[in-house]
Amino acid sequence: MIPLRAATPSSDPQPSDLAAFFAPRSIAVVGASADRARSGGRVLATLESTGYAGAIHCVSPSQDRIGQRPCHASLAEAPGDIDLALICVSAERTPAAIRECGVRGVRAALVFADGFSDPALGAELHAAIAEAKAACGLRVMGPNTVGSRDVNGRVFATIATDINLPQLPGNVAAIGQSGGLTLYFGSAKLRGRGVGAKYVIDTGAEFDVDAAECLEWAADDPEVACAALILEGCRDGRRLMAAVERTVAMGKPVVFWKTGRSAASAAQIASHTGSLAGNAAIFEAALEAAGAIVVRDETQFVDAVTLASAGRIPRGRRLGVVTPSGGYAIVTLDAAERFGLDVPAATVPPTEAQIAALGPAHFVNPFDVYALFGKGRRSFEAALQWMDAQPVDAIAIWLSYACMAEHVQAIVQDSLTDFVAASDKPVFCCGLTTPEFEAELRDLGVLWFEEPTRLAQALGAVAPRARPADVFETHTSAGHRDVIAGEKARAILSGLKALPQVQIWPVKSAAEAVAVQRDLGGQVFLKLEGDRLAHKTEIGGVVGPLGADTVAAAYAQLSDASAHLPDPAAAIVLQPREEGVELALGAVVDDVFGPSVMVAVGGIFLEVLKDTQFAPAPVTVDQARDMILRLRGAPLLLGARGKPPCDVEAAAAALAELSRFIAAHAADYREIDINPLMVRGKGRGVVAVDALIVATRSQDL
Repeated sequence: MIPLRAATPSSDPQPSDLAAFFAPRSIAVVGASADRARSGGRVLATLESTGYAGAIHCVSPSQDRIGQRPCHASLAEAPGDIDLALICVSAERTPAAIRECGVRGVRAALVFADGFSDPALGAELHAAIAEAKAACGLRVMGPNTVGSRDVNGRVFATIATDINLPQLPGNVAAIGQSGGLTLYFGSAKLRGRGVGAKYVIDTGAEFDVDAAECLEWAADDPEVACAALILEGCRDGRRLMAAVERTVAMGKPVVFWKTGRSAASAAQIASHTGSLAGNAAIFEAALEAAGAIVVRDETQFVDAVTLASAGRIPRGRRLGVVTPSGGYAIVTLDAAERFGLDVPAATVPPTEAQIAALGPAHFVNPFDVYALFGKGRRSFEAALQWMDAQPVDAIAIWLSYACMAEHVQAIVQDSLTDFVAASDKPVFCCGLTTPEFEAELRDLGVLWFEEPTRLAQALGAVAPRARPADVFETHTSAGHRDVIAGEKARAILSGLKALPQVQIWPVKSAAEAVAVQRDLGGQVFLKLEGDRLAHKTEIGGVVGPLGADTVAAAYAQLSDASAHLPDPAAAIVLQPREEGVELALGAVVDDVFGPSVMVAVGGIFLEVLKDTQFAPAPVTVDQARDMILRLRGAPLLLGARGKPPCDVEAAAAALAELSRFIAAHAADYREIDINPLMVRGKGRGVVAVDALIVATRSQDL
């Protein structure tokens, strides 16, 4: 297994020149073969069958010719300049081949072999790459890659076996670290939706060239309209964020699918690519902050890329629905709510011409009009025009199976041709139709979905939300980790004015505990506290709520428990019971993406519910509020089931201040947990009940 390397962040990285990979004037096949079952035979046959226009040099010391092509015993004997070397030899022979590239002055190399999870082989290849880069600037993609392709430019430098399938030129740059996933979902499945690729790139184990560099290259290509990333992990999170942000700023959407969300799959990633999987939630939050469209599964991925490729991403999340079926309207409303879309009320009344064309209809959104085709094109266009005038960002039309009929197809196509030319709102059709008609509508910019729920899911994934956070340039190096709790943790956080802490009374006897409770009145908690004592609930270190008649017994219980604790300085403290909804705030300095913050539905069920939102730190109060309101448990804060609403603004201010703190002190602290944060009633603020800090180095306590 390759030793994992922490990120070495790049500040303001410049796009790499990867022309030798994607537009090579000459290619050398090192390990060329006449046997197509071998990588050297397969890639050679692919280059020839797909019409590569540059020079091809075969390198194989064991053969004189392959077909009509002469073979050279080494790269040194191959004539002319060589832009790209395709390394088709075993893992054991690969380092020597890379060194030969350096001596020969080759500009780029693709390494197909795997097996470099072996520490010795991995180290040898890293050393060979470093030597060749120093000698001639050689860049290497792989190892363990199936290669890359520029479909439009007919450069298929790949050992993939799908070349016998029709290749569809297009405007998508599909970039991944798994050849199987990238080829299937970034190419084959998209072709099934009529979406073609400009680039399909498998960066493999990324010993040198990584996905961020490939994205930078693709973004500068005028033939690329969007990027599709399927990533397991990365080594330089900030460079990847910068590449995404730059691409999106150029008007080219980036769809991102993070694979490896489970603990088991994260372990597989380490052995597969040698990259840091990273915390999936932080990974996704970071790229969303940079402007990426984050999806969670393959269906969302294919649909989101389809919309991005067609340029049909709505400007907002408001959906207009036109249907001849009330049942479809109901299903669409359910799906819209599920995926975070709004179906706003209509605000613009119909014109007399629209009323005449549609007859007696109830002009609301969803627009359930039985006579959608009652007067042919006239009624269909009237419905579209009325909905276009409403405060919506996209329009969905339910056509059921009507477009199986050619005469309805003609009406729909003629009407949509004119409508799309005049409106800036994307239109989507739902129902059944023929593949030919679906393709004709796609050429117009109208996409077809068979189910309204799948359309709502796709729009929910791609339609813009408020950006959760801004990119923040802070980089850290993890050192010794030291747990800090109790009074020391409170002292560290005492300067955070938006994060007030619960009052604590140390008590040294049962009688003192009873006296403090009597003075405070109401219910209280007793807990064990120490500057090194974490996870008090799990060890029975928190007892309550307690009244006057139970405080003494609880003190005795905790006193007995404290004798068995590893922290000899642990003490018993008393605090008043706080009312409110429990949230948890967190901050973490991730090895890949740097400082981030988290908010979650908190308390003892934090790890059970896993209702969390992450964002790169720092965040503004507005961004913090958005994070809180995106929690599944947000209704608890807003007054669900007749409860009074809570002080969401105070919670947002606390989260924003914590984010600024971790961004400023990322070199000192690795993690901060505030759990629970009690969110009181509206206007009454918040209070932090408990805090835990993990430092990067030992601190004097």
